[in-house]
Amino acid sequence: MSTNRFQLGKLIHYSADLVLFSIILAGIHRNTGLVFDASNLSSVDFRRWFAKYLNFGETCYDKLVSLLKMSGYFKQNNLISDYLTRETKKFVDEQAKRD
Repeated sequence: MSTNRFQLGKLIHYSADLVLFSIILAGIHRNTGLVFDASNLSSVDFRRWFAKYLNFGETCYDKLVSLLKMSGYFKQNNLISDYLTRETKKFVDEQAKRD
Protein backbone atom coordinates (compact mmCIF):
# COMPACT_ATOMS: atom_id res chain seq x y z
CA MET A 1 0.00 0.00 0.00
CA SER A 2 2.71 2.50 0.94
CA THR A 3 4.77 1.67 -2.16
CA ASN A 4 1.79 2.50 -4.40
CA ARG A 5 1.37 5.81 -2.61
CA PHE A 6 5.10 6.46 -2.96
CA GLN A 7 4.99 5.69 -6.69
CA LEU A 8 1.97 7.94 -7.18
CA GLY A 9 3.79 10.73 -5.34
CA LYS A 10 6.83 10.30 -7.59
CA LEU A 11 4.62 10.34 -10.69
CA ILE A 12 2.93 13.57 -9.57
CA HIS A 13 6.30 15.12 -8.71
CA TYR A 14 7.86 14.24 -12.09
CA SER A 15 4.75 15.42 -13.93
CA ALA A 16 4.88 18.78 -12.14
CA ASP A 17 8.59 19.07 -12.98
CA LEU A 18 7.87 18.42 -16.67
CA VAL A 19 5.12 21.07 -16.70
CA LEU A 20 7.36 23.62 -14.97
CA PHE A 21 10.19 22.90 -17.40
CA SER A 22 7.88 23.38 -20.39
CA ILE A 23 6.70 26.70 -18.90
CA ILE A 24 10.33 27.79 -18.48
CA LEU A 25 11.04 26.94 -22.13
CA ALA A 26 7.93 28.91 -23.15
CA GLY A 27 9.11 31.90 -21.11
CA ILE A 28 12.53 31.75 -22.75
CA HIS A 29 10.83 31.59 -26.15
CA ARG A 30 8.56 34.56 -25.42
CA ASN A 31 11.25 36.77 -23.90
CA THR A 32 14.24 36.00 -26.13
CA GLY A 33 12.86 34.35 -29.25
CA LEU A 34 15.07 31.31 -28.65
CA VAL A 35 13.43 27.95 -29.33
CA PHE A 36 14.61 24.41 -28.83
CA ASP A 37 15.75 23.00 -32.18
CA ALA A 38 13.98 19.65 -32.40
CA SER A 39 15.32 18.94 -35.89
CA ASN A 40 18.34 17.28 -34.27
CA LEU A 41 16.09 14.61 -32.74
CA SER A 42 16.25 11.40 -34.75
CA SER A 43 12.71 10.08 -34.33
CA VAL A 44 9.89 11.82 -36.18
CA ASP A 45 7.40 10.57 -33.60
CA PHE A 46 9.49 11.97 -30.77
CA ARG A 47 9.75 15.32 -32.62
CA ARG A 48 5.96 15.45 -32.90
CA TRP A 49 5.57 14.56 -29.23
CA PHE A 50 8.14 17.20 -28.26
CA ALA A 51 6.37 19.85 -30.36
CA LYS A 52 3.13 19.04 -28.52
CA TYR A 53 5.02 19.25 -25.22
CA LEU A 54 6.35 22.70 -26.12
CA ASN A 55 2.89 23.86 -27.23
CA PHE A 56 1.50 22.64 -23.92
CA GLY A 57 4.13 24.76 -22.15
CA GLU A 58 3.12 27.80 -24.22
CA THR A 59 -0.53 27.27 -23.26
CA CYS A 60 0.35 26.87 -19.57
CA TYR A 61 2.53 29.99 -19.76
CA ASP A 62 -0.34 32.01 -21.26
CA LYS A 63 -2.77 30.80 -18.60
CA LEU A 64 -0.29 31.50 -15.80
CA VAL A 65 0.38 35.04 -17.05
CA SER A 66 -3.35 35.67 -17.38
CA LEU A 67 -3.93 34.40 -13.84
CA LEU A 68 -1.15 36.59 -12.45
CA LYS A 69 -2.52 39.68 -14.22
CA MET A 70 -5.99 39.09 -12.75
CA SER A 71 -4.70 38.44 -9.23
CA GLY A 72 -3.96 42.09 -8.44
CA TYR A 73 -0.63 41.21 -6.82
CA PHE A 74 1.34 41.90 -10.00
CA LYS A 75 1.53 44.95 -12.23
CA GLN A 76 2.87 45.47 -15.73
CA ASN A 77 6.28 47.12 -15.67
CA ASN A 78 7.24 48.87 -18.90
CA LEU A 79 10.80 50.14 -18.50
CA ILE A 80 10.75 52.51 -21.49
CA SER A 81 7.36 54.01 -20.66
CA ASP A 82 8.25 54.36 -16.98
CA TYR A 83 11.56 56.03 -17.86
CA LEU A 84 9.91 58.49 -20.26
CA THR A 85 7.20 59.34 -17.71
CA ARG A 86 9.80 59.91 -14.99
CA GLU A 87 12.04 62.08 -17.19
CA THR A 88 9.09 64.09 -18.51
CA LYS A 89 7.91 64.77 -14.96
CA LYS A 90 11.43 65.80 -13.97
CA PHE A 91 11.67 68.15 -16.98
CA VAL A 92 8.25 69.72 -16.26
CA ASP A 93 9.17 70.22 -12.60
CA GLU A 94 12.44 71.94 -13.58
CA GLN A 95 10.61 74.21 -16.03
CA ALA A 96 8.00 75.09 -13.39
CA LYS A 97 10.76 76.09 -10.93
CA ARG A 98 12.28 78.48 -13.51
CA ASP A 99 9.01 80.32 -14.04
